Amino acid sequence: MDELTLRRAKDGDSGAFEELVTPYEQMLWRLCWRYTRHQADAQDCVQETMLKAWRQLPNYRGECSVESWLYRICVSCCMDFLRKRSNKQQDSVDAMTDLGYDPPDPQPLPEEKVIAAQEKQDVHQAIAELPPTMREVLVLSVLEGKSYEDTARLMGISIGTVKSRLNRARQKITEKLQQLGTKGTHSSSDHVKGGHE
Repeated sequence: MDELTLRRAKDGDSGAFEELVTPYEQMLWRLCWRYTRHQADAQDCVQETMLKAWRQLPNYRGECSVESWLYRICVSCCMDFLRKRSNKQQDSVDAMTDLGYDPPDPQPLPEEKVIAAQEKQDVHQAIAELPPTMREVLVLSVLEGKSYEDTARLMGISIGTVKSRLNRARQKITEKLQQLGTKGTHSSSDHVKGGHE
């Protein structure tokens, strides 16, 4: 990283800041997409990440790489967004229920599509219910295809901790799928196999 660019950005040069963060925009977009699964929401999270990074840049001490620093800000923004969205959805459902609204059941789909959709939904639900530290490892190692070493570097933890959290995440997902009674649990859990030496 160019120290001069960093210094200029910390002094309030927006052009230098853009130069600093542009190489990581695709990483941030993919990460936000993995968390939100919605294009507009992902874009909002990316913008919030950039805004927070700009505000927090004067406090950046270089103790980790810019990539790791941005990654951590991004995860924090995504988690905040998901908490707010969950609260809004619950408030909306409660308000509609109070008004006596009972949404009709959707038209039935062919059985195979229903089972496949349910399995996919169960996997997403199991991932969403993981503790944040396990979910972060899973997103990076499995969904983003990062190596254990890169995951450890981005999260600021050891490779051993990455492997341990990933194993526990897989176990929790398998247990959750079994609780949900997902048919074809073995094939569904294949979605979370991964991690690269």
